[in-house]
Amino acid sequence: MANERTGGLWDELEETYETYKHHSFTDDPPEKPLIDHWQAQGPRLARIYLGMPSLPVMLVRVRNYLVRRGVPLLPYLCELLSSAVWHVVIGRYVVIGPGLVIAHGYVVIDGDVRIGRNCVINPWVTVGLSGSRRWGFDSRGPVIGDGVFIGTGAKVLGPITIGDRVRIGANAVVVDDVPPGATVVGAPGRVAHDAPPAWIVSS
Repeated sequence: MANERTGGLWDELEETYETYKHHSFTDDPPEKPLIDHWQAQGPRLARIYLGMPSLPVMLVRVRNYLVRRGVPLLPYLCELLSSAVWHVVIGRYVVIGPGLVIAHGYVVIDGDVRIGRNCVINPWVTVGLSGSRRWGFDSRGPVIGDGVFIGTGAKVLGPITIGDRVRIGANAVVVDDVPPGATVVGAPGRVAHDAPPAWIVSS
């Protein structure tokens, strides 16, 4: 489980780029000749920066850097841009480990949430506070382990723990702890005892 990031901002931005590159492509462009390199590299850069919401993840890294240094206004502008253009909202109390991939927009992550390394979050996902009578008001959100896959439309809510390598299926509503390596489906979410579909395992 990742702690607060301590590396430099440039290192974090470079790591985000590399994460999206490896998530999207299985090979590297040829180094030479240069014309072949850039003919292959151009579409890659367009997909990473325009076709997938890597920029909201980078904006979170920039915002956190600015907040740590007490810079006014600019962190808010980072949040506004991420929300308005990509419909990705990530609160200031959210701690994100390296390797996060947000596959598309319409994602809300808020509250005291911890997300581990190498997690994948698909569109229309909400991770955060529950607001239910079960816990009363509690600012704590989920603690999510490493290598977790969250499917389209899933909700992960409340002060719960999601173990490493968990797979959460599309539209699942998870409000209880999930052990490492489990696959969760349904609303309310339940651990599936059958083997998960191949598309979940391979994602």
